[in-house]
Amino acid sequence: MTNAFQFGAFLLCPSARILQYNGCNIRMGSRAFDILAALVSAQGDVLTLRELTQVAWPHSIVEESNVRVQVANIRRVLENCCADKRYIASVAGRGYSFVESVVLVSPQPVSALMQIPMPQQEIVGRQQCISELSELVLQHRLVTLVGAAGAGKTTLALRVAHELSQKLNEAAFFVDLSTVNCAETAEVALALAFGFKTSGADLLPGLLEFLATKKALVLLDNCEHLLAEITCICAQIMEKTTAIRILVTSREAFRAQHEFVYLVRPLLTPPQTAVLTAQQALLWPAIQLFMLRANEGGAQYHLNDVDAPDVAELCQRLDGNPHAIGLVASRVATYGIKGLAELLSNQFALHWQGRRDVCPRQQTVEAMIGWSHNLLAERDQQVLYRLAIFNGEFSIDAAVAVVSDVQNDTFAVNEAIANLADKFLVTVSFSHDQTQIRLFETTKAFALVRLSRHPDKDQIAYRHALYYAGQLRQFVGEQSISNQHDIRAKQIPEIGNIRAALKWSYTTGLDLGLASEISCMAAPLFLELSLLRESKSCCERALSLLPASHQATDTELSLLASLAITYYSAGDYDGEMTNVVERGLQLARLLQDMPSIFHFMAGLHLAMMANGRFEDSLLVAKQYANEALKCGDQHETVIMHWMLGSSEHFLGQQAVAAEHFATAQALVNRQPLRYFEAKERIVANLATARASWMMGQADIAVQQALAAIDDSRYHPDSFYLCATLCFPILLSNKLYALSEHLIQEMDNAASDYKMAVRHLVIHFLQGLLSHSKGEMTAAQFHLQHTVDMLVPPKMSVVRVDALQALAEALCSNDLQQQALCTIDEAINLAEKTGGIYNLADLFRTKVEVIMSMHEPDQAAVDELLRQALTCAQHQAATGWEQKIRFTMFRLHIPMKHSG
Repeated sequence: MTNAFQFGAFLLCPSARILQYNGCNIRMGSRAFDILAALVSAQGDVLTLRELTQVAWPHSIVEESNVRVQVANIRRVLENCCADKRYIASVAGRGYSFVESVVLVSPQPVSALMQIPMPQQEIVGRQQCISELSELVLQHRLVTLVGAAGAGKTTLALRVAHELSQKLNEAAFFVDLSTVNCAETAEVALALAFGFKTSGADLLPGLLEFLATKKALVLLDNCEHLLAEITCICAQIMEKTTAIRILVTSREAFRAQHEFVYLVRPLLTPPQTAVLTAQQALLWPAIQLFMLRANEGGAQYHLNDVDAPDVAELCQRLDGNPHAIGLVASRVATYGIKGLAELLSNQFALHWQGRRDVCPRQQTVEAMIGWSHNLLAERDQQVLYRLAIFNGEFSIDAAVAVVSDVQNDTFAVNEAIANLADKFLVTVSFSHDQTQIRLFETTKAFALVRLSRHPDKDQIAYRHALYYAGQLRQFVGEQSISNQHDIRAKQIPEIGNIRAALKWSYTTGLDLGLASEISCMAAPLFLELSLLRESKSCCERALSLLPASHQATDTELSLLASLAITYYSAGDYDGEMTNVVERGLQLARLLQDMPSIFHFMAGLHLAMMANGRFEDSLLVAKQYANEALKCGDQHETVIMHWMLGSSEHFLGQQAVAAEHFATAQALVNRQPLRYFEAKERIVANLATARASWMMGQADIAVQQALAAIDDSRYHPDSFYLCATLCFPILLSNKLYALSEHLIQEMDNAASDYKMAVRHLVIHFLQGLLSHSKGEMTAAQFHLQHTVDMLVPPKMSVVRVDALQALAEALCSNDLQQQALCTIDEAINLAEKTGGIYNLADLFRTKVEVIMSMHEPDQAAVDELLRQALTCAQHQAATGWEQKIRFTMFRLHIPMKHSG
């Protein structure tokens, strides 16, 4: 080294780019090193921020804050070695100065191989690994650290070597074999590390004799490209010496005698299902490392609750790989968290430049993976490229079916996958008695680039799509035989690969028939897995691109059914759902598919009720009844009574509705129900409870409501509907704790379900609860939100109930005129839609509003009470009649209106 500077126990050689402390090399970023060298060379003079910027970024325009970040890094490195010294001073308004005494020296040349580099001062998430490895090295003379590229094997080994060297007070030697290409140069590198010199042609025997007298730890770094050669050398050292311990880092184990293999696993990341706050996220080592590297890269950023899930997802996609996490995190200052996620998807991160002070094979993710890739045989490389067609996990059977061809049979593919697993380019796990394979995200991105240049890439993708179409056919067949409502995890085809097959099929358009078939089978699976948005886009795309050969067939009919179910489950009751159901019903009649005709008629009936078309819903129910009596059986008869009873309930005919429900209950059997038929059962259950409540059977109504809610919990969609419409029954019986629990349970339900009405329903129920508890200010707030968010006539039942409760809250808050307008709107909406199930109670509320005014209109009150009692008696709504008479008593109105 020349032009070296010494300050305390530090030695700095700018020309050789070496910084040492007590003779050990210290790692420092390239820009931090340049700034330190400039400050030390200035020997106390102040260097401005602009001057330091030119030193570290000579050809770039950067913010001066970047200099501050690098100076902070320098201070941390120096103070970690010597905490009681102050080296760099800040000069306000000017810049920085190096304040420690500096001496110009001319040191002797030092071979890099004779020094163990100082490990990084902060190793995140590896404390247990360091402890375990230290014990293992003491117990075993040959320990090999194996793991994926970028897993941090070298950093971990260096830390263990330093700690053991200090603990045992014995020498430790480092040999970097990444630039060594044969056994002879490996022997030379090892000899240089020990300072052994010989004039003989055969170096190893003399070196072994020399080592026989030594006690030391040898760290052999990066051995994967010389496995056979290094295995042979290690075996001879183990045989000829007694006090030499060997610590090895490699992407593949030696499989040698006496070797103990230690697997360096990825850093722990949160599970994909977790919804994290920033505080929770920072408990995970991968996220800790991400934030550390982001701040070192100049981000000056503190993790917040909004970004925490995105950072967790980035770390998951990077498979907890420390090197990849550090490289990507270093770009936070440039692209932000959201930008990084998009760029990672576009494979740009493969080429990002990492630290310049590391070896070339680790300066980019592509170079890091390319090092392992280049060690593969041609066959294994081709298999790796083809495996990139898969998305997420896939079975060994799937890999063989898609990857094998004339050149590579089943045995060759299995052997290649085993080799890739040994080199940590793929991971292998066991689930449900099957071997599952997955490519690391970075490896997949690397391989996809090569696959995109492959002449047979579309043929490989086509085989992939064919395989998963076959998996879906098998799944659908098993489901139809078992008639299970809940699918078992082991039966589900790999959902990520179904997505990949669909994407390729539609993107290329090479076989739209196959794409339509996959969509037809995948949409119900998406529904079962609560992936409503995915089911919707799947069906809509398939129907818009349906080839002529699949139009007016069972394929189109199934897609229409899945799309209608998706709309209903999501709460999209408006014209789109009705149009899809009517198209499905028309096609079912054309195909003379009676089960589908009945199913779509049930869907049409539900759509009519959801859109406040109650009289139309009764017409549909009667049409269903005609079809059921002509060509149905007991199953359709039960559903017929459910549909008729529900329509009659909302039309205000409670006694008629109760009779239909009782008939259905007497005939019901356990025959499996399709989606809309199951929803008719749920609506019938809740309408049974509501009818009992309105007929004055309070105790029975509560029991029926609770049973209906419990029965609906098997599916978020059903639970939403049932809990909402049974809620007033619970409140009328002061079941406040249960009501609050239901609101929370509904808020925690799968977010895709009822996504079009989710927030307004929560406001509606909170408003009803506050109203029932007499908290009228809160009730007014929540109910006004509900009314503002809910456009009529959609969900008219909810809107009418919300308007009635809002009118009562406004009246209690001395806003009588607004209350009168609000209750009039509720009455008009009920009469317009035909949903007059609570018309008598609406009249009663209007009486309350008028009577609270300064000069009530007694004639109007008399007429309203007459209408209310007449309506209640006509509907057999004894419950409403009792409430009306109680209001008359409370307001001191004579009972002459009893009729």
